Amino acid sequence: MFVHPSKRYRLYIDETGTQTLKKAHDDRFLCLMGVIMLQQTHDDKFAPALTALKVDLFGHSMETPVILHRRDMVRGEGAFKALSEDPFLAMDFEQRWLKLVTEAKFIAIAGAIDKDAHVNKYVVWQHDPYHYCLEILVERFVKWLNRHNLVGDVIIEARTKFADKRLKRAYSRLYERGNNAVTAEQAQRCLTSKELKFSRKCDDIAAIQLADSLAHPTLRYMKTKHLNEAAAVGFGPQLVQVLLDTKFARHPKTKVIEGWGLKWLPE
Repeated sequence: MFVHPSKRYRLYIDETGTQTLKKAHDDRFLCLMGVIMLQQTHDDKFAPALTALKVDLFGHSMETPVILHRRDMVRGEGAFKALSEDPFLAMDFEQRWLKLVTEAKFIAIAGAIDKDAHVNKYVVWQHDPYHYCLEILVERFVKWLNRHNLVGDVIIEARTKFADKRLKRAYSRLYERGNNAVTAEQAQRCLTSKELKFSRKCDDIAAIQLADSLAHPTLRYMKTKHLNEAAAVGFGPQLVQVLLDTKFARHPKTKVIEGWGLKWLPE
């Protein structure tokens, strides 16, 4: 179904952590971060603003594109080497990125799973962590679209051919059959595509880069709440505070975020 970008909302997804359960005790956490944005807003406003920032600070161009990737930025690798060498550049980036995130029009949702607890709780039934978190995000997207009589689709950053094929099937099952939270009718009423869309880093999709930057700080915040870990310090908590103030999905009346914009698994 073709829907003009001025009327189509898109759920952009990226992750922090891995999906494997083989070393769940050591590699415990996975978080999928979703950004809901009107596609025309993304293409006409957010993407150009992000491009301008990358041009000014990192020399982004068509010939030498710069893709924001949190891990590379934290390590000061590649185009982001200057961030580790020049504290004034790092401060400038943080201030401009925080302003851009604050002013951008989007809704944030995140699903995180403690894989060690998941394995211990479900000895026999062990849902794939990545598929589990994807369902959580798509459920909330479908409910949000239906509440507002809107339509949209879902795009996620590609990984391996095998993993993407399995994830595609998981999405199709939800679309065709529904689950305990949403019916197939609800999903098909608002999702404009029965297939999950994939992007690559080289596609330079601005909202995927936004989701990448928010995934780790959001997971850290959720671990603080659910596991009583020490609160993070630095730039990450500033980003999370913006999400808590104005971006995370929340109950339309009570404004509660937990269960709406944030979901911790297993329950």
